[in-house]
Amino acid sequence: MYEIGAKEVKAVKAVIERGSFFRYGGVETKAFEKEWADMMGTRFACTVTSGTAALITSLKAMGIGPGDSVLVPCYTFVSTALAVTAVGAIPIYVEVDETMSMDPVDAAKKIQRHTACLLPVHMMGTPCNMRALKRLAKKHGLLMLEDCCQAIGGSFGGKRLGTIGDMGAHSFNQFKILSCGEGGACVTSNKTFAQRAFMAMDGSCSVWPETGKMDEAFFCGGNFRTNEIATGIMRVQAKKLDGILRDLRRTRKQIQRGLKLPDDCRVIESHDEDGNCGVSTLIQADTVKRAEELQATVGPWLGGWRPINSGRHVYKHWDVINDRVGGHHKDWDCFRHPKNKKIKTNYRRKLKQSEDFMSRTCMLLIPYKSNRDKTARMLKKLNAALAKM
Repeated sequence: MYEIGAKEVKAVKAVIERGSFFRYGGVETKAFEKEWADMMGTRFACTVTSGTAALITSLKAMGIGPGDSVLVPCYTFVSTALAVTAVGAIPIYVEVDETMSMDPVDAAKKIQRHTACLLPVHMMGTPCNMRALKRLAKKHGLLMLEDCCQAIGGSFGGKRLGTIGDMGAHSFNQFKILSCGEGGACVTSNKTFAQRAFMAMDGSCSVWPETGKMDEAFFCGGNFRTNEIATGIMRVQAKKLDGILRDLRRTRKQIQRGLKLPDDCRVIESHDEDGNCGVSTLIQADTVKRAEELQATVGPWLGGWRPINSGRHVYKHWDVINDRVGGHHKDWDCFRHPKNKKIKTNYRRKLKQSEDFMSRTCMLLIPYKSNRDKTARMLKKLNAALAKM
C-alpha cells in the first residue's frame, strides 16, 4: 500500500454513519464493482475477501475441478497453487523465465490431455509474456486465469493485466499497490463466468432478492463476501491507482537508465516495459557469487532480495503440496481423488532453469515518492559503490 489518508477515513466514516456494512442493501460494494470493471476494461467485476479468494472463485467460475490440472509458475506466492488444490484440481509446476514469470516454452512441454487452465502470475508488477501464453492457450483450447495480485493496473500490449485471459484475480492485501487491509476482486467479460463467480463468492446468493435474475443454474458456493467498509476504502484507493503507477514507473525508468552496473551484471527488461507497474526491477549477474555481492552492494539503497531466498514464493518450500498432503479430510483430497489418479506429478524434481535464474537475480524495490533530484543523488552514491565491486 502506497497511499492512504483522510479520504479513506471519510469514506469509512460515511459507511459507519449509514449503519449498513453488509454488501446487500449497501451502496459501496455494488458501486465499486462497476467502477473497477470500468477501470480494468471488463464487463464484470466481483469483489471477494482476498486475492486467494479471487483465485478460488475464478477457478470455480470456470468449472475447474477434479480431473483437471492447472499450470502454475514455480515462483509465486504459495496461494496460487493452493487455490488449485482448493477446487480439487492438480497444480503442475512450470519453469520461470528471466523475468520471474511463467516460461511459455516450458509451459508448452507441460501440457497434457488433462490440462485445463494456464495460471500465469505477474510477479512484483512485471507482466508475463502474454502474447506467447495467449497463443498457447488458444492452440490447446485451454482456459487462462491471470494472477494479478502483485500487478494491479499493469498492462500488456495496452490491455490491463487480468483482461487478456478469461479471468483475472486481484488482491487488496496490506502489501499490494492498492489496499483495504485484506480484499480482492475477480474480473471478466464472460457473462457466464461472472455469474458463476458471484455464486462461488456467495453460496447464499440464491436466497437473496438483491441477486436478481441469473441465466446460470445456481450451485453450492461458499462465502467470500466483502463488506461496505472495505469497498468504501477501495473506491477511494482506485482513484489513486494511475497516479501511483506514474510515480513508480518514472522512478523505475530513471533508476534503470542511471545505474552503472559492472560488465557481468545487467538489467532484465520485462515483456512489456511500458506496462510494468514499476514496483521493482530485476538485475541479473553472471554468477551466484556475483549476485550475492550485488545484493549486498545495492541493498542499503534499494533493498530487495534474490528470489531464491524468498521462501514461501519458491516451489520447493510448498511442503503441503510437495508432500501431497491434500485437503483437511481424507475423502476431500485432490491428490487421492479418483479422477486425478492419472495425473502424474513429481513435485520434488528440481526446476534447474528457474533455480539458476532465481539464484543469479536481484529483485530491487523502487522507492515511491522519490523525486528526480532525490533519485539522482541516490544513484550517484549507489554507482560509486557499484564501481568498487
